Amino acid sequence: MATNATRKRVRALYLQPAPLFGGAERQAALTTALMPQFGVDVVPMVGPGHVVADWLRECGVREIVETRHFPGGWKKQRGFGRTTLPYRYLECGMHARAEIERLVASHQIEVILASLPFAWITGGIVARQGRMPIVWRAGGSYLNAAQKLGLWGLTRVLSPDLLLCNSHAVENTFSPLIPAPVEVVPNGFDQRRFHPLAGDARKYRPPGSRYVVGCAMRLADSKRPEDFVALAAALRQRRPDVRFLLAGEGSRRADLEQVARRMGADNLAFLGFVSDMPSFHAACDLLVLPSRSEGCSNFMLEAAAMGKPTVAAAIPPVIELARATESSVLFELGDVRGLVSTVAQLLASPERLEALGARGAAQAGRFTARACAARISAILRALVHEHRARRDPGRAASSRLHRPGPDRVKEAAE
Repeated sequence: MATNATRKRVRALYLQPAPLFGGAERQAALTTALMPQFGVDVVPMVGPGHVVADWLRECGVREIVETRHFPGGWKKQRGFGRTTLPYRYLECGMHARAEIERLVASHQIEVILASLPFAWITGGIVARQGRMPIVWRAGGSYLNAAQKLGLWGLTRVLSPDLLLCNSHAVENTFSPLIPAPVEVVPNGFDQRRFHPLAGDARKYRPPGSRYVVGCAMRLADSKRPEDFVALAAALRQRRPDVRFLLAGEGSRRADLEQVARRMGADNLAFLGFVSDMPSFHAACDLLVLPSRSEGCSNFMLEAAAMGKPTVAAAIPPVIELARATESSVLFELGDVRGLVSTVAQLLASPERLEALGARGAAQAGRFTARACAARISAILRALVHEHRARRDPGRAASSRLHRPGPDRVKEAAE
Protein backbone atom coordinates (compact mmCIF):
# COMPACT_ATOMS: atom_id res chain seq x y z
CA MET A 1 0.00 0.00 0.00
CA ALA A 2 1.27 3.48 -0.88
CA THR A 3 2.50 5.58 2.02
CA ASN A 4 1.37 9.13 2.75
CA ALA A 5 4.69 10.37 1.38
CA THR A 6 4.22 8.65 -1.97
CA ARG A 7 0.57 9.79 -2.13
CA LYS A 8 1.61 13.43 -2.07
CA ARG A 9 1.34 15.09 -5.48
CA VAL A 10 4.53 15.87 -7.36
CA ARG A 11 5.26 18.98 -9.46
CA ALA A 12 7.26 18.27 -12.62
CA LEU A 13 8.68 20.39 -15.42
CA TYR A 14 8.67 18.64 -18.82
CA LEU A 15 11.24 20.08 -21.26
CA GLN A 16 10.46 19.23 -24.90
CA PRO A 17 12.37 21.17 -27.56
CA ALA A 18 10.28 20.90 -30.71
CA PRO A 19 10.89 22.97 -33.84
CA LEU A 20 8.74 20.43 -35.70
CA PHE A 21 6.15 17.87 -34.64
CA GLY A 22 6.75 14.14 -34.63
CA GLY A 23 6.37 11.01 -32.54
CA ALA A 24 8.37 12.26 -29.56
CA GLU A 25 6.36 15.46 -29.38
CA ARG A 26 3.04 13.64 -29.71
CA GLN A 27 4.08 11.23 -26.97
CA ALA A 28 5.04 14.16 -24.73
CA ALA A 29 1.62 15.73 -25.25
CA LEU A 30 -0.26 12.52 -24.44
CA THR A 31 1.84 11.80 -21.36
CA THR A 32 1.60 15.34 -20.03
CA ALA A 33 -2.18 15.34 -20.34
CA LEU A 34 -2.59 12.06 -18.44
CA MET A 35 0.01 12.29 -15.69
CA PRO A 36 -2.11 14.49 -13.35
CA GLN A 37 -4.46 11.51 -13.03
CA PHE A 38 -1.56 9.65 -11.40
CA GLY A 39 -0.42 12.32 -8.96
CA VAL A 40 2.03 14.32 -11.09
CA ASP A 41 1.19 17.91 -12.05
CA VAL A 42 3.19 18.76 -15.15
CA VAL A 43 4.23 22.10 -16.60
CA PRO A 44 5.35 21.52 -20.21
CA MET A 45 7.95 23.89 -21.66
CA VAL A 46 7.92 23.52 -25.45
CA GLY A 47 9.08 25.37 -28.54
CA PRO A 48 10.06 27.02 -30.72
CA GLY A 49 7.33 25.52 -32.91
CA HIS A 50 3.71 26.17 -31.99
CA VAL A 51 2.35 22.80 -33.14
CA VAL A 52 3.24 20.99 -29.92
CA ALA A 53 1.49 23.66 -27.85
CA ASP A 54 -1.61 23.35 -30.05
CA TRP A 55 -1.57 19.57 -29.61
CA LEU A 56 -1.20 19.94 -25.84
CA ARG A 57 -4.23 22.22 -25.74
CA GLU A 58 -6.17 19.70 -27.81
CA CYS A 59 -5.23 17.05 -25.23
CA GLY A 60 -6.64 19.26 -22.46
CA VAL A 61 -3.42 20.68 -21.01
CA ARG A 62 -4.12 24.20 -19.76
CA GLU A 63 -0.79 25.46 -18.45
CA ILE A 64 1.79 25.51 -21.25
CA VAL A 65 5.03 27.47 -21.46
CA GLU A 66 5.88 28.29 -25.08
CA THR A 67 9.50 29.33 -25.35
CA ARG A 68 11.51 30.83 -28.17
CA HIS A 69 14.74 29.89 -26.44
CA PHE A 70 14.82 26.24 -27.53
CA PRO A 71 16.91 25.79 -30.70
CA GLY A 72 15.76 25.06 -34.23
CA GLY A 73 13.47 27.97 -34.94
CA TRP A 74 15.87 29.42 -37.48
CA LYS A 75 16.15 28.63 -41.19
CA LYS A 76 18.45 25.79 -42.17
CA GLN A 77 21.98 27.14 -42.34
CA ARG A 78 24.10 26.44 -45.42
CA GLY A 79 27.70 27.16 -46.30
CA PHE A 80 29.34 29.85 -44.17
CA GLY A 81 26.12 30.29 -42.19
CA ARG A 82 26.75 26.95 -40.47
CA THR A 83 29.68 28.50 -38.61
CA THR A 84 27.19 30.57 -36.59
CA LEU A 85 25.39 27.50 -35.21
CA PRO A 86 27.59 27.04 -32.09
CA TYR A 87 26.95 30.66 -31.11
CA ARG A 88 23.21 30.24 -31.72
CA TYR A 89 23.06 27.14 -29.53
CA LEU A 90 25.08 28.82 -26.80
CA GLU A 91 22.81 31.88 -26.85
CA CYS A 92 19.70 29.68 -26.75
CA GLY A 93 21.19 27.69 -23.91
CA MET A 94 21.88 30.72 -21.75
CA HIS A 95 18.38 32.12 -22.21
CA ALA A 96 16.68 28.72 -21.82
CA ARG A 97 18.58 28.02 -18.61
CA ALA A 98 17.42 31.36 -17.14
CA GLU A 99 13.83 30.65 -18.15
CA ILE A 100 13.95 27.16 -16.62
CA GLU A 101 15.32 28.61 -13.37
CA ARG A 102 12.40 31.05 -13.20
CA LEU A 103 9.86 28.29 -13.84
CA VAL A 104 11.39 26.03 -11.19
CA ALA A 105 11.13 28.82 -8.63
CA SER A 106 7.68 30.13 -9.58
CA HIS A 107 6.03 26.69 -9.83
CA GLN A 108 7.93 25.00 -6.98
CA ILE A 109 9.12 22.27 -9.35
CA GLU A 110 10.38 19.08 -7.67
CA VAL A 111 11.62 17.07 -10.66
CA ILE A 112 12.60 17.81 -14.26
CA LEU A 113 11.82 15.46 -17.15
CA ALA A 114 13.96 16.43 -20.14
CA SER A 115 13.78 15.20 -23.72
CA LEU A 116 16.68 15.64 -26.21
CA PRO A 117 20.29 16.63 -25.42
CA PHE A 118 19.70 20.40 -25.39
CA ALA A 119 17.13 19.97 -22.60
CA TRP A 120 19.34 17.40 -20.86
CA ILE A 121 22.09 20.02 -20.57
CA THR A 122 20.09 23.14 -19.73
CA GLY A 123 17.71 21.28 -17.43
CA GLY A 124 20.57 19.33 -15.89
CA ILE A 125 22.48 22.48 -14.91
CA VAL A 126 19.37 23.95 -13.26
CA ALA A 127 18.58 20.67 -11.49
CA ARG A 128 22.07 20.39 -10.04
CA GLN A 129 22.06 23.97 -8.83
CA GLY A 130 18.62 23.51 -7.30
CA ARG A 131 19.50 20.08 -5.88
CA MET A 132 16.53 18.40 -7.48
CA PRO A 133 16.32 15.17 -9.49
CA ILE A 134 16.29 15.17 -13.28
CA VAL A 135 15.25 12.41 -15.67
CA TRP A 136 16.63 12.22 -19.20
CA ARG A 137 14.15 10.75 -21.63
CA ALA A 138 15.74 8.98 -24.61
CA GLY A 139 13.75 7.81 -27.60
CA GLY A 140 16.14 7.05 -30.46
CA SER A 141 18.41 4.14 -31.20
CA TYR A 142 20.97 5.64 -33.58
CA LEU A 143 24.06 7.59 -32.57
CA ASN A 144 27.04 8.26 -34.80
CA ALA A 145 30.61 8.14 -33.48
CA ALA A 146 30.79 11.89 -32.82
CA GLN A 147 27.48 11.83 -30.90
CA LYS A 148 28.64 8.90 -28.79
CA LEU A 149 31.90 10.66 -27.96
CA GLY A 150 30.09 13.90 -27.13
CA LEU A 151 27.57 12.14 -24.91
CA TRP A 152 30.30 10.21 -23.10
CA GLY A 153 32.14 13.48 -22.45
CA LEU A 154 29.00 15.26 -21.27
CA THR A 155 28.17 12.57 -18.73
CA ARG A 156 31.61 12.88 -17.13
CA VAL A 157 30.47 16.25 -15.78
CA LEU A 158 26.65 16.10 -15.94
CA SER A 159 24.43 13.05 -15.65
CA PRO A 160 20.79 12.37 -14.74
CA ASP A 161 19.33 10.73 -11.68
CA LEU A 162 17.49 8.39 -14.04
CA LEU A 163 17.57 7.48 -17.73
CA LEU A 164 14.11 6.79 -19.14
CA CYS A 165 14.08 4.78 -22.39
CA ASN A 166 11.09 3.77 -24.51
CA SER A 167 12.51 0.41 -25.61
CA HIS A 168 15.25 -2.02 -24.63
CA ALA A 169 16.99 -1.22 -27.92
CA VAL A 170 17.21 2.43 -26.84
CA GLU A 171 18.49 1.29 -23.45
CA ASN A 172 21.22 -0.71 -25.18
CA THR A 173 22.23 2.40 -27.14
CA PHE A 174 22.34 4.91 -24.29
CA SER A 175 22.98 3.05 -21.05
CA PRO A 176 26.66 2.25 -21.82
CA LEU A 177 27.26 6.00 -22.22
CA ILE A 178 25.13 7.41 -19.38
CA PRO A 179 26.03 6.33 -15.82
CA ALA A 180 22.55 6.32 -14.29
CA PRO A 181 19.79 3.89 -13.31
CA VAL A 182 17.55 2.97 -16.26
CA GLU A 183 13.82 2.42 -16.60
CA VAL A 184 12.21 1.20 -19.83
CA VAL A 185 8.66 2.44 -20.49
CA PRO A 186 7.26 1.77 -23.98
CA ASN A 187 5.32 4.50 -25.72
CA GLY A 188 1.54 4.36 -25.76
CA PHE A 189 -1.23 5.35 -28.15
CA ASP A 190 -4.52 7.10 -27.46
CA GLN A 191 -7.21 4.39 -27.48
CA ARG A 192 -9.92 6.99 -27.96
CA ARG A 193 -8.42 8.17 -31.26
CA PHE A 194 -6.85 5.02 -32.68
CA HIS A 195 -8.96 1.90 -33.18
CA PRO A 196 -10.13 -0.08 -36.23
CA LEU A 197 -13.25 2.06 -36.72
CA ALA A 198 -11.56 5.44 -36.26
CA GLY A 199 -10.95 8.09 -38.89
CA ASP A 200 -12.50 9.11 -42.20
CA ALA A 201 -10.68 7.38 -45.06
CA ARG A 202 -12.27 9.70 -47.62
CA LYS A 203 -10.26 12.61 -46.24
CA TYR A 204 -6.97 11.35 -47.70
CA ARG A 205 -7.68 8.32 -49.89
CA PRO A 206 -7.13 9.15 -53.58
CA PRO A 207 -10.31 8.50 -55.62
CA GLY A 208 -10.25 5.37 -57.74
CA SER A 209 -7.25 3.78 -56.04
CA ARG A 210 -7.43 0.05 -55.35
CA TYR A 211 -4.70 0.13 -52.74
CA VAL A 212 -3.05 2.95 -50.81
CA VAL A 213 0.40 2.67 -49.22
CA GLY A 214 1.23 5.32 -46.61
CA CYS A 215 4.21 6.62 -44.71
CA ALA A 216 4.30 9.34 -42.02
CA MET A 217 7.57 10.71 -40.70
CA ARG A 218 9.71 13.76 -40.15
CA LEU A 219 11.36 14.38 -43.52
CA ALA A 220 14.92 14.12 -42.27
CA ASP A 221 17.91 11.98 -43.28
CA SER A 222 17.58 9.65 -40.29
CA LYS A 223 14.09 8.61 -41.41
CA ARG A 224 15.19 7.69 -44.97
CA PRO A 225 12.13 9.17 -46.75
CA GLU A 226 13.95 8.74 -50.07
CA ASP A 227 13.37 4.98 -49.78
CA PHE A 228 9.61 5.55 -49.79
CA VAL A 229 9.91 7.81 -52.85
CA ALA A 230 11.92 5.09 -54.59
CA LEU A 231 9.26 2.52 -53.64
CA ALA A 232 6.53 4.60 -55.26
CA ALA A 233 8.61 5.08 -58.41
CA ALA A 234 9.45 1.36 -58.64
CA LEU A 235 5.81 0.27 -58.43
CA ARG A 236 4.40 2.99 -60.71
CA GLN A 237 4.39 0.77 -63.82
CA ARG A 238 3.94 -2.59 -62.10
CA ARG A 239 0.96 -1.51 -59.98
CA PRO A 240 -0.83 1.47 -61.55
CA ASP A 241 -3.78 0.78 -59.22
CA VAL A 242 -1.68 1.69 -56.12
CA ARG A 243 -1.26 5.21 -54.74
CA PHE A 244 1.30 6.38 -52.21
CA LEU A 245 0.86 9.00 -49.46
CA LEU A 246 3.75 10.65 -47.61
CA ALA A 247 2.78 12.69 -44.54
CA GLY A 248 5.20 14.94 -42.69
CA GLU A 249 7.33 18.05 -42.87
CA GLY A 250 11.06 18.59 -42.63
CA SER A 251 14.12 20.16 -44.14
CA ARG A 252 14.22 17.67 -47.02
CA ARG A 253 10.72 18.10 -48.38
CA ALA A 254 11.63 20.32 -51.37
CA ASP A 255 14.50 18.01 -52.34
CA LEU A 256 12.29 14.93 -52.06
CA GLU A 257 9.57 16.46 -54.21
CA GLN A 258 12.20 17.19 -56.84
CA VAL A 259 13.49 13.61 -56.66
CA ALA A 260 9.93 12.28 -57.04
CA ARG A 261 9.40 14.38 -60.17
CA ARG A 262 12.72 13.26 -61.62
CA MET A 263 11.86 9.59 -60.98
CA GLY A 264 8.40 9.97 -62.46
CA ALA A 265 6.62 9.09 -59.20
CA ASP A 266 3.36 10.84 -60.05
CA ASN A 267 1.59 8.18 -58.00
CA LEU A 268 2.98 9.78 -54.81
CA ALA A 269 1.33 12.65 -52.93
CA PHE A 270 3.18 14.80 -50.37
CA LEU A 271 0.60 15.73 -47.73
CA GLY A 272 2.76 17.87 -45.44
CA PHE A 273 1.87 17.98 -41.76
CA VAL A 274 -1.18 15.82 -40.98
CA SER A 275 -3.00 16.45 -37.72
CA ASP A 276 -5.72 13.87 -38.31
CA MET A 277 -3.62 10.71 -38.17
CA PRO A 278 -6.59 8.35 -37.59
CA SER A 279 -8.00 9.42 -40.97
CA PHE A 280 -4.57 9.02 -42.57
CA HIS A 281 -4.29 5.44 -41.28
CA ALA A 282 -7.88 4.73 -42.29
CA ALA A 283 -7.06 5.84 -45.85
CA CYS A 284 -4.19 3.35 -46.15
CA ASP A 285 -4.15 -0.40 -46.71
CA LEU A 286 -0.47 -0.78 -45.83
CA LEU A 287 2.02 1.41 -43.96
CA VAL A 288 5.77 1.67 -44.52
CA LEU A 289 8.55 2.71 -42.10
CA PRO A 290 12.03 2.79 -43.71
CA SER A 291 13.66 4.74 -40.84
CA ARG A 292 17.11 4.00 -39.39
CA SER A 293 16.35 5.83 -36.13
CA GLU A 294 13.40 4.84 -33.96
CA GLY A 295 12.77 4.17 -30.30
CA CYS A 296 9.28 2.82 -29.82
CA SER A 297 7.55 3.85 -33.03
CA ASN A 298 4.27 5.70 -32.48
CA PHE A 299 3.58 5.21 -36.17
CA MET A 300 3.76 1.41 -35.82
CA LEU A 301 1.71 1.41 -32.61
CA GLU A 302 -1.03 3.55 -34.11
CA ALA A 303 -1.08 1.46 -37.28
CA ALA A 304 -1.44 -1.72 -35.22
CA ALA A 305 -4.26 -0.18 -33.17
CA MET A 306 -6.06 0.76 -36.41
CA GLY A 307 -5.68 -2.79 -37.74
CA LYS A 308 -3.20 -1.78 -40.45
CA PRO A 309 -0.12 -3.90 -41.30
CA THR A 310 3.33 -2.34 -41.55
CA VAL A 311 6.44 -2.97 -43.62
CA ALA A 312 9.43 -1.66 -41.66
CA ALA A 313 13.22 -1.59 -41.74
CA ALA A 314 14.68 -4.24 -39.44
CA ILE A 315 16.51 -2.11 -36.87
CA PRO A 316 16.62 -3.32 -33.22
CA PRO A 317 13.76 -1.21 -31.76
CA VAL A 318 11.51 -2.01 -34.72
CA ILE A 319 12.26 -5.73 -34.41
CA GLU A 320 11.40 -5.47 -30.70
CA LEU A 321 8.05 -3.80 -31.39
CA ALA A 322 7.23 -5.99 -34.40
CA ARG A 323 7.53 -9.07 -32.21
CA ALA A 324 5.11 -7.55 -29.71
CA THR A 325 2.45 -6.34 -32.16
CA GLU A 326 2.75 -9.23 -34.64
CA SER A 327 1.57 -6.94 -37.45
CA SER A 328 4.76 -6.11 -39.35
CA VAL A 329 6.90 -7.58 -42.10
CA LEU A 330 10.54 -6.51 -41.98
CA PHE A 331 13.15 -5.76 -44.64
CA GLU A 332 16.85 -4.96 -44.38
CA LEU A 333 17.56 -1.30 -43.67
CA GLY A 334 18.37 0.58 -46.89
CA ASP A 335 17.47 -2.37 -49.14
CA VAL A 336 15.05 -0.65 -51.51
CA ARG A 337 14.74 -3.73 -53.72
CA GLY A 338 13.78 -5.76 -50.66
CA LEU A 339 11.26 -3.09 -49.67
CA VAL A 340 9.71 -3.07 -53.15
CA SER A 341 9.53 -6.87 -53.24
CA THR A 342 7.96 -7.10 -49.77
CA VAL A 343 5.32 -4.45 -50.50
CA ALA A 344 4.48 -6.00 -53.89
CA GLN A 345 4.03 -9.44 -52.31
CA LEU A 346 1.73 -8.11 -49.60
CA LEU A 347 -0.39 -6.14 -52.06
CA ALA A 348 -0.83 -9.35 -54.05
CA SER A 349 -2.17 -11.12 -50.94
CA PRO A 350 -5.21 -9.31 -49.46
CA GLU A 351 -5.76 -12.22 -47.06
CA ARG A 352 -2.31 -11.76 -45.56
CA LEU A 353 -2.83 -8.00 -45.23
CA GLU A 354 -6.05 -8.62 -43.36
CA ALA A 355 -4.50 -11.27 -41.08
CA LEU A 356 -1.57 -9.02 -40.15
CA GLY A 357 -3.90 -6.14 -39.41
CA ALA A 358 -6.14 -8.28 -37.21
CA ARG A 359 -3.17 -9.52 -35.17
CA GLY A 360 -1.97 -5.97 -34.64
CA ALA A 361 -5.36 -4.77 -33.44
CA ALA A 362 -5.48 -7.67 -30.98
CA GLN A 363 -2.02 -6.95 -29.53
CA ALA A 364 -2.01 -3.13 -29.51
CA GLY A 365 -3.93 -2.90 -26.23
CA ARG A 366 -0.67 -3.66 -24.41
CA PHE A 367 0.66 -0.22 -25.39
CA THR A 368 -1.76 2.45 -24.22
CA ALA A 369 -0.96 6.07 -23.41
CA ARG A 370 -2.63 5.64 -20.04
CA ALA A 371 -0.34 2.75 -19.08
CA CYS A 372 2.68 4.76 -20.23
CA ALA A 373 1.63 7.82 -18.19
CA ALA A 374 0.98 5.67 -15.12
CA ARG A 375 4.44 4.09 -15.31
CA ILE A 376 6.25 7.39 -15.78
CA SER A 377 4.23 9.05 -13.02
CA ALA A 378 5.03 6.27 -10.57
CA ILE A 379 8.73 6.50 -11.45
CA LEU A 380 8.81 10.29 -10.98
CA ARG A 381 6.93 10.11 -7.69
CA ALA A 382 9.31 7.45 -6.38
CA LEU A 383 12.30 9.53 -7.46
CA VAL A 384 10.98 12.65 -5.73
CA HIS A 385 10.16 10.64 -2.61
CA GLU A 386 13.72 9.28 -2.57
CA HIS A 387 15.04 12.83 -2.85
CA ARG A 388 12.79 14.01 -0.02
CA ALA A 389 13.90 11.08 2.11
CA ARG A 390 17.58 11.91 1.59
CA ARG A 391 16.87 15.43 2.81
CA ASP A 392 14.93 14.02 5.79
CA PRO A 393 16.79 10.94 7.17
CA GLY A 394 14.00 10.28 9.66
CA ARG A 395 11.56 9.73 6.84
CA ALA A 396 14.08 7.50 5.04
CA ALA A 397 14.27 5.21 8.07
CA SER A 398 10.51 4.69 8.13
CA SER A 399 9.89 4.37 4.40
CA ARG A 400 12.47 2.92 2.00
CA LEU A 401 12.20 3.47 -1.71
CA HIS A 402 11.48 0.61 -4.04
CA ARG A 403 11.54 1.86 -7.64
CA PRO A 404 8.25 0.76 -9.20
CA GLY A 405 8.06 -1.80 -11.99
CA PRO A 406 5.03 -2.65 -14.11
CA ASP A 407 3.48 -4.80 -11.39
CA ARG A 408 3.62 -1.94 -8.85
CA VAL A 409 2.22 0.90 -11.00
CA LYS A 410 -1.33 0.49 -9.76
CA GLU A 411 -0.22 0.67 -6.13
CA ALA A 412 2.11 3.63 -6.68
CA ALA A 413 -0.52 5.57 -8.66
CA GLU A 414 -3.31 5.17 -6.11
